[in-house]
Amino acid sequence: MPQAGLTLLELLLTLLLLAIVLVVAAPQWPNSLLLAAQAEQLAQDLRYTQALAMQRQQTHTIQWSTLQRYTIRDATNQPITAQPPELAYGVTAEPFTCSFAATTGQPNAASRIPLHLGNETRTLQVNALTGLVTLQP
Repeated sequence: MPQAGLTLLELLLTLLLLAIVLVVAAPQWPNSLLLAAQAEQLAQDLRYTQALAMQRQQTHTIQWSTLQRYTIRDATNQPITAQPPELAYGVTAEPFTCSFAATTGQPNAASRIPLHLGNETRTLQVNALTGLVTLQP
């Protein structure tokens, strides 16, 4: 009488083959995706800083603080978050400061913030008149 089912050896070989296929076929996250995600996060934080300035009716500033971090501060220079956001590993930026005026949210000046990862660069631009944040490739 034949038995239905798999032996332990057949099951282990199948799992081993599946693991090898997953390791070989697993997509690698290219630098461009990581850099784009980091640029989008910084763009959202710039927009958040602008919204805080208008909501709280006081100047708010987003400023480069260290090699891998930037800080959002209010008019009294107090940080908004206890832990400043950190750039993803390998992503670098040039020092920047961008302040948004109370009530209007207008930035103090136009800003260009380039982010680098390897040989790739993404640049955020803040429009001086409206504060519109755009991401450029």
